[in-house]
Amino acid sequence: MSGTLTHDSEGNPLLVGKPVLYPATGTRGYVLEIMSDEEGTWVLIDKTNLFYKPEVLRAVKEIEEKEIGEKMFTREEVGERLEKEKEAAPTEMSDVSVESGG
Repeated sequence: MSGTLTHDSEGNPLLVGKPVLYPATGTRGYVLEIMSDEEGTWVLIDKTNLFYKPEVLRAVKEIEEKEIGEKMFTREEVGERLEKEKEAAPTEMSDVSVESGG
């Protein structure tokens, strides 16, 4: 049942298309749907595609696009990151803890 009037944890109205924050994890997204069932009212958030109880959400003024989109890396940044991980990885494997079954 879309179009249900509901409010966030601070009493602000939650509306379809408006940005919200789930403070427990810092997840930000836009309200896709508001519905009610026998267990109460639920708000669907686009970022996670999960329903949340409205009392655990907080309406926010806006969401920066960088918070929603994917991060773009240059080839150089990817290469640097791979080199760092390669340096941190062990160069030799040990068989000290290898046990045979029997």
